[in-house]
Amino acid sequence: MSHGREKILQTSLQEFAEKGYDGSRIDYIAKSAGVNKALIYYHFKSKEELYTAVINDLFEKAASVSITPTGTSVRDNLLQIMEHFMHFLHENPFFVKIMDQCVKHSRDIFNNLHHQNIFFERVMSMYLLGVQNGECRKVDHPEDFIVSLLGAVYFYFSHHKAIRKFYGDISEEEVISIRKRTMKDMVSRLLFS
Repeated sequence: MSHGREKILQTSLQEFAEKGYDGSRIDYIAKSAGVNKALIYYHFKSKEELYTAVINDLFEKAASVSITPTGTSVRDNLLQIMEHFMHFLHENPFFVKIMDQCVKHSRDIFNNLHHQNIFFERVMSMYLLGVQNGECRKVDHPEDFIVSLLGAVYFYFSHHKAIRKFYGDISEEEVISIRKRTMKDMVSRLLFS
């Protein structure tokens, strides 16, 4: 990826997250990125295409960080993937803001995302392997279980301002550590015999 394109994506990410799709301006993105508007339109045909590229870029970065599980059991591997998802959301707060905006404003970009289902697909494949080898219990509607587990991780980050107060006066690192332990416990209790 060219340096100019990467700079445009990074600047756009912040602009879209802070101002939303409708409030963001290509002129401002160009100025902040230190490029001219023509370069933006050289790489991206429209604001909508740029917006979709920003989200795809985030998913690609999530995929590029090793999600290849290294555990010795399905349980270990599934927990690693869930922890990676939590780490990704914690390290990418703009991602959560943009995704929430897409849902809130019914932005129909989800069909244009390349890696939207990366975490779902990895968790589902681990679960199905676990069912096949007898490590996971078989559940009705496993898709709903996986969506619910991923949603439980996502919920903390998407509702951070409302939820954070329940944890009292502890550091964010401590809260994340608690959330990781809770998710491990939830996954273990729900999916494993």
